[in-house]
Amino acid sequence: MELHLLSDGYFTLDKSLLVYTKYQGQIYEAALKPLLIIADKEKILVETGIGELPETYRKFHTIKRKPDQALKAQLQKHGTKPEDITLVINTHLHFDHCGNNASFPNAKFYVQAEELRYAYAPDRFQKAAYLKKFFDANLDYVPVRGKYRLTDKIVLIPTPGHSIGHQSVLIKGERKNLVYCGDAAPLRENLEKRNIPGVLYRADQALKSIDKLRSIKNAAYIYSHDNEQLQI
Repeated sequence: MELHLLSDGYFTLDKSLLVYTKYQGQIYEAALKPLLIIADKEKILVETGIGELPETYRKFHTIKRKPDQALKAQLQKHGTKPEDITLVINTHLHFDHCGNNASFPNAKFYVQAEELRYAYAPDRFQKAAYLKKFFDANLDYVPVRGKYRLTDKIVLIPTPGHSIGHQSVLIKGERKNLVYCGDAAPLRENLEKRNIPGVLYRADQALKSIDKLRSIKNAAYIYSHDNEQLQI
């Protein structure tokens, strides 16, 4: 099994959106880090990045991306075209995690059923996080309910709180277990200091999800937006 941490560039946001009640007014360049997994006949992509935001969103977020940091260029470095991707895992359907979903026409998309339902009719306080055109693109969704074993070594773990149906990804290794946290822990400090994200569906669930990830034995973690962690 091959693992490659990719890029879709960076986007700016107030850092308090990543850590609850901290860093208000500090602009942070959040990394966008899809993960390519090549396993037997499957080419799996965890997250699809942010893509191109509509003008209304560019008022609040600036995308910083060199040509070689674009997701398609990143895949090409590993001999992979978008048409080759067979499975996509979206940790959730906020716009910065599914922005390139439509670029993968041959993939099945694994997302928690509750997340998929909610994305079409979110509460007012989460509405800005969902861009319908990013996820509603005639794609082959596989709704997952709870913990789900995708392969012998890849397990989807429910980690709600940041969003209603957030999931993280456990990749089992011989010596280490790799955990793609998604936005359950977008930065290292979320996990290490038990600081919940600033964007929340339910705070109590967010903390339980952090503790669930912390309890995984022999784990190494990928933090979805941490710009100091760009390799695995």
